[in-house]
Amino acid sequence: METEPETLEVRRKIFFKIARDVREYQRSVVPTEELVRRLREGKVDVFTFIERKWCCPIESPSGSWLKADDNIGLLTVTSYDDWLKLIGKKTRNMIRKAEKGGVATKVVEPSEKLAEGIWRIYNETPIRQDRGFPHYGISLRTVTSTVLSSHDSTYIGAYIQNELVGFIQLVHGDNIAIISQILSMQRHWDKALNNALVAKAVEVCADKRIRWVMYGRMGNHPTLDAFKQNNGCIRLPLTRYYVVLSGKGRLAVKLGLHREMRDSLPMWLKRPLIPVYNWISRVRMRIKARSVPKPKHLPCTDECS
Repeated sequence: METEPETLEVRRKIFFKIARDVREYQRSVVPTEELVRRLREGKVDVFTFIERKWCCPIESPSGSWLKADDNIGLLTVTSYDDWLKLIGKKTRNMIRKAEKGGVATKVVEPSEKLAEGIWRIYNETPIRQDRGFPHYGISLRTVTSTVLSSHDSTYIGAYIQNELVGFIQLVHGDNIAIISQILSMQRHWDKALNNALVAKAVEVCADKRIRWVMYGRMGNHPTLDAFKQNNGCIRLPLTRYYVVLSGKGRLAVKLGLHREMRDSLPMWLKRPLIPVYNWISRVRMRIKARSVPKPKHLPCTDECS
């Protein structure tokens, strides 16, 4: 499929430009001669894309494309009941715990009220999963604009007494649904909100006959990786391709600068560095949080129900 200009992301890294299609997981992207021409005209030095191995393997990749190992967390959905049998007893108990704790999950249409609830969740705390949370301090206007323009998404909300306390955003693509976000209020984490949200997402995908659900990548966050595995995800190895478009691109590739540092480090070296990265992330976010006003609590209206 041809990359559209509005979905092309170009980043500058040191002395070169690298581009990718931001929807590369939602649809198959293979560089055509026309795309290569447009990228060169735009002074792009390297173009990267992934092989969607789960549904559309590339049969005859060009010998000029460079390869690197990549992965995703992938859940294969047949039915909700099959998924319940797949996950362990502990995870099933967490789902029941959420139900007993008064957590109700449902599909929610994008609206200003949903955006306000998501905004409050974003701004509850600057630290999540031992790291600085990048959405902390985001404005209500920005969240509202994002939610209302999410035409390819399904939102699932978790509610306690009509208050939004967690949500999942499922982004739909060709032969895939992607868990773009899953987030819940920390003050209600004892109620297993995220387990309830994943369960509802699987139910929704099963009803829509969506066979594959992607839950990010695996290997950079041990705690989150364990949560994904407990909910039936496997680490699916993929190939990431790099197309060199210029002399600067060739130099960048030769120096190994085309890959993200976190992906090029071996696991034995990456694991001890994760706590250091988390600490730096927390310090930066705490400094930023000093200038972020806390959202005022507004009473919930009938629109929440």
